[in-house]
Amino acid sequence: MGRLTQPPRQHFLFEVPALGKILLYLVVVVLLGAILSPPIYWMLHPAVDFPFYRYLSRVTQVTAFVLLAPLLFWLGIRSIREFGLKPNPHAVRDVFAGVALALVPGALLAGLYLIFDVYRAKDEFVRWLPLRIAMTAGFVALVEEFLFRGVLLGLATKAFGPWRAATGVSLAFAAVHFLRPGKQEDSVVEWWSGFAQIIGFVDAMPPPWLFFSAFVSLLIAGLILAAATLWTRSLWLAIGLHAGWIFCQQTLQWLAKYRVKPPEAFWPWIGPNVVSGAVPTGLLPLGALALTSLGLWYYLRNASADSRGS
Repeated sequence: MGRLTQPPRQHFLFEVPALGKILLYLVVVVLLGAILSPPIYWMLHPAVDFPFYRYLSRVTQVTAFVLLAPLLFWLGIRSIREFGLKPNPHAVRDVFAGVALALVPGALLAGLYLIFDVYRAKDEFVRWLPLRIAMTAGFVALVEEFLFRGVLLGLATKAFGPWRAATGVSLAFAAVHFLRPGKQEDSVVEWWSGFAQIIGFVDAMPPPWLFFSAFVSLLIAGLILAAATLWTRSLWLAIGLHAGWIFCQQTLQWLAKYRVKPPEAFWPWIGPNVVSGAVPTGLLPLGALALTSLGLWYYLRNASADSRGS
């Protein structure tokens, strides 16, 4: 009688489904951001005088970027083709097109804000801030597009098909933007201050009418970014769009200040920004997104025609 062989040992940790691995990655990013932000604040605050909640936000973003490589290794991803993506010979063109498609409607919207005194120009400006805004816009767009339209959309498309995946990932994209710490100032930063800020994010949630408006804006933006990714099978156009939106909105915040009193006086046409001042609310911002969608459709149609003709 032959010797019985034992089945190979099962390594439970490495059998976690892809979605579970991504959720664990997000939890680890948040925990490390909360743990690392106080000592980094203590070390850098004498030279970089930012409030603690901004240190928490930036440290968490950098942690998410650094841990992307281990996440991809754990998922068994060795090529962008496994996300349904392919090398893009028109990457530079797509990035600049995306930035333009975001900036032009955004600039028109900002002009209307200034003309109708929704925003009023500031008397003083922080030097070199546009450079920092551009760097932030590029970094945030690169990380979020790789995670949402690269990893999540790529995996979801394999499981559910492109448009159901686009809708689901866009809903997640909109929801995640509200999971941010509040802006409460910490007079004394302790080792637990990062966790206290994260626990307090519920207190930072906007009123329901603002939440709904901002959520719809983020959902539509997510669908635009997903469409750009699925059409081009590349992230570069979506990165350009995302960076253009961030740059436009933060530049407006740099140049002018929202001055409507009470904040909902022009509702439903215009409302105050939410999510750390990054998401405009009301029907006019939705109109700007509609213009971006129209421009994107025109650009993709002509880009496809050029590719067929070449």
